[in-house]
Amino acid sequence: MRFSLDDEQGLVVQTIKRFSDRDLRGWAADADRAGAPPDKLTAMGGELGFFIDAVPAEHDGMLEGAYAHATRALRGFELGRGCAGLAALLETNVEPALAVGRWGSPAAKQALFGSLASGGLATFIFDSRAALDVVPEGDGVRVTGSLGPAPALGAASHVVLATRDLLLLVDASALTREAITPSGWRAAKWGTARVDARVAADFVIARDADAVRMVLAWSHVSLAARAAGVATASMEYAAQYATERVQFGQAIGTFESLIRLRDDAQTGAHAARLVALHAAWALDAGLPDAFDFASRARVLANDVVARATIDAVQIFGGYGFVNDYPVEKLMRDARPFEALHGDERFNRVLASKE
Repeated sequence: MRFSLDDEQGLVVQTIKRFSDRDLRGWAADADRAGAPPDKLTAMGGELGFFIDAVPAEHDGMLEGAYAHATRALRGFELGRGCAGLAALLETNVEPALAVGRWGSPAAKQALFGSLASGGLATFIFDSRAALDVVPEGDGVRVTGSLGPAPALGAASHVVLATRDLLLLVDASALTREAITPSGWRAAKWGTARVDARVAADFVIARDADAVRMVLAWSHVSLAARAAGVATASMEYAAQYATERVQFGQAIGTFESLIRLRDDAQTGAHAARLVALHAAWALDAGLPDAFDFASRARVLANDVVARATIDAVQIFGGYGFVNDYPVEKLMRDARPFEALHGDERFNRVLASKE
């Protein structure tokens, strides 16, 4: 494994870091209060290669050859530093596009890629609680039950839906949806849905538990990288505040207890970023342990971002709970990283028992 970036990766990191620092952070507070992304997000995200980067070039996308998960993790970290909710929208099309591109029928590819190429959104949902009723119906299946809450579900044209051993492409017109605005990632166009629809055989993407595990691994690596970015941002804001806030005649950043608090959080964020990058490298290399690495990267990043954002609020004191300052939002944004796709520790217990 190489720790240096190639020229393309270096350019991606520089570009997305600049975008995050200048634009995402500038939009974050207003987007959070409004519960909606800024109008500029789609246009600027498209210019930077988001939304169709995982769509094959022959379907009017940007993907030529294999998808680079390590590069995605590098950019995800920088997006997390900017705004977790807006990052979720910028990244939402990747898992659906990769899954359909790898296993989907020509009909599934035409339906999804045509929508994404024309500006549509898709989202990936894993039925971690086995709440859906999926039964054979003809050469397809019938799906009944509730979906979400999930980011982008409130606006997506398609959903790639995963059970323990099935991947399905569901047209959003078959859903009864309700847009919601939860406390975390408020600008991410969340939604819940009720589904009672037949999915034809052409839209059953895969009937394979390993395919589901792979899509989850893609998602977990991205989530872990973004969570590490949120943890890093919380300490960046805390460090700046600690140099400005004076108590007892000195900046609070000189207090030993706060130095230790920041130092531990920064150590955790560095570790989470490296573990996420290692898992992404394993995916790119096709290693059999990549699924496990991705799972562990997500667990570590979840723990780190939860602790770091709470510590940042503590450093701000009472101001940390006021939305005039950014760390209150970051603490709320830490929660969806833990909630999406279920409890990963418990999932690993179930996998070991099986």
